[in-house]
Amino acid sequence: MGQHKGFLTPEERARIMELQDLLIDRFVEHKEAVAEGQAARVEHLEAEIDDILREKKEIEKWATVGSG
Repeated sequence: MGQHKGFLTPEERARIMELQDLLIDRFVEHKEAVAEGQAARVEHLEAEIDDILREKKEIEKWATVGSG
C-alpha cells in the first residue's frame, strides 16, 4: 500500500485504515476460532477476511489507475 498512499484521497486513506483495523480484528478472531476448533466460525472469518482484502485491493487499484 505504501507506494499508492500518495494517490489516495483522504476518504480512501481513512477507509484503508478502517479495513486494516478490521483485518487485525478478524485475524485475531480467526486464530481464536482455530485454537477452539470452531470450523464453521473459521470458514466464516476467512470469507470476511477475503472480502476485506478484496475491498482494500480495489481501493488501491483505483487510486493507482486514477493517478496515471
